[in-house]
Amino acid sequence: MTSGIDLQRAATADICRTRDDWSFHVTSDPLTRFLRDRRMYMALQMLRVRGLLDPAGQSVLIVCGGVGGEGIFLSRQGFTDVTVSDLSEEALTVCRTLEPKLRTMPLNAENMAEIPDSSYDVVLVQDGLHHLPRPVLGFTEMLRVARRAVVVIEPHDGLVGRLIGTEWERQGDVVNYVFRWNRSLLNQATRSYLLCKQAVVLPRRVWDHNLVVGKMARRFPERWRPTVAKTIYQALRPVNRLGNMMVAVVVKSDGNPARRSER
Repeated sequence: MTSGIDLQRAATADICRTRDDWSFHVTSDPLTRFLRDRRMYMALQMLRVRGLLDPAGQSVLIVCGGVGGEGIFLSRQGFTDVTVSDLSEEALTVCRTLEPKLRTMPLNAENMAEIPDSSYDVVLVQDGLHHLPRPVLGFTEMLRVARRAVVVIEPHDGLVGRLIGTEWERQGDVVNYVFRWNRSLLNQATRSYLLCKQAVVLPRRVWDHNLVVGKMARRFPERWRPTVAKTIYQALRPVNRLGNMMVAVVVKSDGNPARRSER
């Protein structure tokens, strides 16, 4: 039986072979960059507020990083030690072409046995865990190899997501179930794995409808498009608690409750 991991690897390889334009990852178009990067900016701000943002001094591992969109963003933000990992060698080849400064590593996010515990300051995923057959296992592997924090940007489980969100994604013959997270699931997965009360789980729920927002913004003159997109998302902020997307930061603690109880 072919595993979900093998199916995803084959699907990604096929996309990389047939697609010849990845310019949206490196474009300087203001609207495209805003739509691509807004959730990443939110994540960096959440790290900054916790005193956990040091681009020049931190190592970052990106899980399910594909052709390197998140890696390119971080590089532009001043990060100098960024590794993009993915199942697909073809995707990583594209990544190195788009941004040669990035390190790449073929990696199964569900089993990163070749990486020791606490190897990277920050481990990040965006829209990648829900492609895995065992998303929670992928998340706990991220917790294991992270030294300070984990960033998870994934679909949020809620009424709106269930009503209007996509449950099944299809890429040719490959079918993928869209696994959705929420505060409770993230919190339980974190604490059951780390066994540490001092771990801080910080989920933020937001709206993310880039295709629709982008289509609306492009009806306006080019110079107004970023402003229109920002205005639409600003208008949705009062109801972010109903949003379809989760931007979350999990801060690991150096504390060990078991050791403290033995004193």
